[in-house]
Amino acid sequence: MKVGIFACVAAVIGAAAVTLATMLLLVEGSIFAVSIENLGLRILAVAADIVLGTILLVGCIYFATHLAVRILGVGNAEFPPLPEDSGPGDFPKN
Repeated sequence: MKVGIFACVAAVIGAAAVTLATMLLLVEGSIFAVSIENLGLRILAVAADIVLGTILLVGCIYFATHLAVRILGVGNAEFPPLPEDSGPGDFPKN
């Protein structure tokens, strides 16, 4: 039980640390990209910062979700049963 609690806390701290590091890198990159004097390179750098920032942040979300699923073991659960199809126009009556 203590290992599970430790793993949950470590996963939350790890995901938060990775997200914070990503945000700090994105801010540094944005400051650097905006400070470029050549207009064409500045536009390219800002566009690259937006694309890479989006990929990095989505990766952080995937990392945190993947850790949570691994620790909690939700991936082994069965799917809930699907609702029965009663056909078109069969709405519940009040």
